[in-house]
Amino acid sequence: MKLRMKFKKEGLTRFISHLDMMRTFERAFRRANLPIAFTQGFNPRPKITFTPALSLGVTSSSEYMDVEFYEDISKQDVVLKLNGALPEGIQVTDVEEADEKLPLSMLNCAKYVVTVILSEVGPEELIKSIKILLQQKEIIVEKNTKSGKKLVDIAPLIYSIDLADHNSDTANIVMSISIGQQGSVAPITVIRELERILLKKLEVVGIHREEIFYISGDKKISPFNVEENISPKESK
Repeated sequence: MKLRMKFKKEGLTRFISHLDMMRTFERAFRRANLPIAFTQGFNPRPKITFTPALSLGVTSSSEYMDVEFYEDISKQDVVLKLNGALPEGIQVTDVEEADEKLPLSMLNCAKYVVTVILSEVGPEELIKSIKILLQQKEIIVEKNTKSGKKLVDIAPLIYSIDLADHNSDTANIVMSISIGQQGSVAPITVIRELERILLKKLEVVGIHREEIFYISGDKKISPFNVEENISPKESK
């Protein structure tokens, strides 16, 4: 059987790399004595598939993994045993049957909340800069790739940006941006482009991945196959 698990990554675990997180789960499955399936060959590996890697220092309430077991096991047992073996800061929050029609590799949109300090920038300035950025037909940035530095147009990779809420000290910028093999952009890259428009520095104090989706046509579908209509801002 194959199960899809949703888990969160909080606190100091935000500084654990994606590779170390994978190893953490492998050890947790062994300690929990769960019947996880392994690949064949000279170097058997547990049959676990994760969503696109989370950047170091970013928290999340919406990480997913597909796990294959060699025998049936109750969802409740999986959650209870696995959470008992995981370190503080990583916790499984939901489990469903894996959706074979929507592999995790197909997910192409992530919703982030970026918290910035309002020291030199007021909320009105921030709203204006967001509007200017979204109106740009082309946003060329330099990205580091395996083959070296490359110029990339990130405008098609930004689905939406909003100023969600603010107080006298901080503001939360909510952005839906592209992830995955078809093209991705980091939240901090979007913030740097807002700084370029503002001609001022935005001090980021937190980045949180709130949810991941697959966008197709006028629908966005969650990994648990829950469909929602997308807003005009998210439509590309």
